[in-house]
Amino acid sequence: MTHPPPPPTRRGISVPDLLVALALTALGLALLLGTRQIPFGINAVVGPRVFPVIVSSGLTALGVLLTVSVLRGGRAEPAAEEDTDLEAPVNLAAPGIILGGFALGAAVLTTAGFVVGTAIMYFSVAWAFGERRVGLMTGVALTVALVTYVAFTRGLGLSLPPGVLKGVL
Repeated sequence: MTHPPPPPTRRGISVPDLLVALALTALGLALLLGTRQIPFGINAVVGPRVFPVIVSSGLTALGVLLTVSVLRGGRAEPAAEEDTDLEAPVNLAAPGIILGGFALGAAVLTTAGFVVGTAIMYFSVAWAFGERRVGLMTGVALTVALVTYVAFTRGLGLSLPPGVLKGVL
């Protein structure tokens, strides 16, 4: 006598996945509301509000779709080719270093300038990923930040805070 296979069990809602989905939706909505403060361009076919609206609308839509998927039992599972150990303890040092670097860079952005603030952010990311050659990281971070500054100010005509490099750049 054979027994019928057991009915498939319904997995519960993954709270971390739901939090990520809701945070993504909230971020998209916040950005969408923020785009309302961007003025329309005068005599422009594509004004300065178009791309932020596209990005924030897409982010909101993806957040809603992800929320629906999580509520239907979907979970973020590592791909088969990923070498992950789900039982390993979580190391929050690297995200903390990156977050601290971004906070410090943002805090000094207006006073020290875009190049210094952005270089701090780049440096913190490299440090968080395990790079320990301080001289190389400093040089690369300053170079990338300087190239970004020149590209945005000269190439796109944007106004970024020069900070301590005022008069030099």
